[in-house]
Amino acid sequence: MRRVVLASLAALLVVAPASPAPAAGRHPYTEPGHLRIGVLRTLDNLNPLLSGQASVTDVAQFLFSGLIRYDRNGNPIPDAAREVPTQRNGGISTDGKTITYHLRPNVRFADGVPLTADDVVFTFQQIMDPRNNVPYHFPYDEAVSVTAPDPHTVVAKLRAPSAPFVAGFFRCGIQGSILPKHLLAKSPDLNHDAFSSKPVGSGPYAVQRYDANSVIEMVPNPYWYGGKPGLQRITYRIVPNENTLLIALRTHELDFYWSAPEQQLRELRSIPGIATSAAPFAQFEMLVFNARRPPFSDLRVRRATAKAIDFTALARTVYLDVDLADWGDVFPRSWAYTPQPDPSKYDPNAARALLDQAGWKPGADGIRVKNGQRLEVEISTVAGVIPRQNAEVLIQQQLRAVGVDLQVRNAPANVIFAPYGAGGLFATGKFDLAIYAWTLLPDPDESQTAGPESVPPHGANYSGVADAELGRLQTAARSVYDRGRRKAIYAQVERRLGAVLPYHTIVWRANVDAWNDDLHGVEPAQAVSDFWNVGNWRL
Repeated sequence: MRRVVLASLAALLVVAPASPAPAAGRHPYTEPGHLRIGVLRTLDNLNPLLSGQASVTDVAQFLFSGLIRYDRNGNPIPDAAREVPTQRNGGISTDGKTITYHLRPNVRFADGVPLTADDVVFTFQQIMDPRNNVPYHFPYDEAVSVTAPDPHTVVAKLRAPSAPFVAGFFRCGIQGSILPKHLLAKSPDLNHDAFSSKPVGSGPYAVQRYDANSVIEMVPNPYWYGGKPGLQRITYRIVPNENTLLIALRTHELDFYWSAPEQQLRELRSIPGIATSAAPFAQFEMLVFNARRPPFSDLRVRRATAKAIDFTALARTVYLDVDLADWGDVFPRSWAYTPQPDPSKYDPNAARALLDQAGWKPGADGIRVKNGQRLEVEISTVAGVIPRQNAEVLIQQQLRAVGVDLQVRNAPANVIFAPYGAGGLFATGKFDLAIYAWTLLPDPDESQTAGPESVPPHGANYSGVADAELGRLQTAARSVYDRGRRKAIYAQVERRLGAVLPYHTIVWRANVDAWNDDLHGVEPAQAVSDFWNVGNWRL
């Protein structure tokens, strides 16, 4: 492990060119116009249609356009579209079933070819094509048709009114970035097309070079509709060790360290010339139960496990009270949030009683046994993520206290989050317990993570809990645009979620970012991506 860490750091040091003489007011280590970003998470794809990773949504902000994107406050703003459809501006029909987008006239891909409504329709068709390893189809599967009546108009016809459709349809990121039809229309298989490693989008930057899960070199897209991007060059480096990233920022081999662990925040704040942010983010860190196989197919075992874990202690001792603690999956700063008591409140004695009811009796060594089988389960998360690895240790101790033997089996992000067709561990159900985060749209709909229709291969409900009543409530909440009515339904959704327990939120994680204070324009967001306005950054 020591050799890997040193090798990663050495790679950072080798590729960094000698710093030029600083411009007035700049640090001596600042390379004007060249932004060096360091991240922990590997990428499973540079084609955002074929990925379910939040980190790919981040990369998409550099390379692609959606019809819309989201600003720092979680508000939808135009991207390739001229405006966000509403009922007031006529973009949403009176019956709520027809959504119309009007495209900007000057959007071009990085090869100079205009982006038109045909590209949007083509991308929609690729999302819905079962031959492509797309992680999920929501909200696109709510559309009866998506058509292009002219080169600058896209019309989506829905089966029923859907607020999440408007929030998620072609928002910049995974399953929302617009692909170039002229480059991909003749591709027999997007899953293996070279586009996945050298994509061409219409965002502010373009890929110059990609060394898989090592480095992406990006340069300005000369045709970006937003004008000349603010940076001349971006080096996006993947380093699978958070301590190595911290050292690289401290020694100024990096300018931007994205999504650092909470344990490093105090030290990051102490580095001269470094700005930091720990803004609450609509990304819930959760413990997920795989109900597709025993023992967690038994609701009593899921409930017992949740009650055996002190989630309040996890938020305090592992996540250091940097994040927002809550049990449900509606962002506590969302308009849709209703405070409600946790139905799985820490209670080890209740956990033991539930395990007894489920037929798991204490064995000679304290580990429970049923029909001659020990209660041994595994927990998995992204390797190298410090808070999650620390959480695994504490959870391991607390579950052992009620008779559960928990073993740790972690893996890289691109292995864990690969789509179902690519054999991803979570999508194919090759886990017992998991810790990971899910980034919500600013819309509170969680059908992708808990909807009965979203069990893989049809979505990202990795728990496999397919509860009809939960699905009914989700459908009711999706079908209205009025926020007051939706909020009341989401309070019911949360109670049902707590009852059937596909997962339990640990915290709503803040994105801990740190950057060279010569970098201007950074506005960390509370939803979707901190890179939402990267085209306007200056260094």
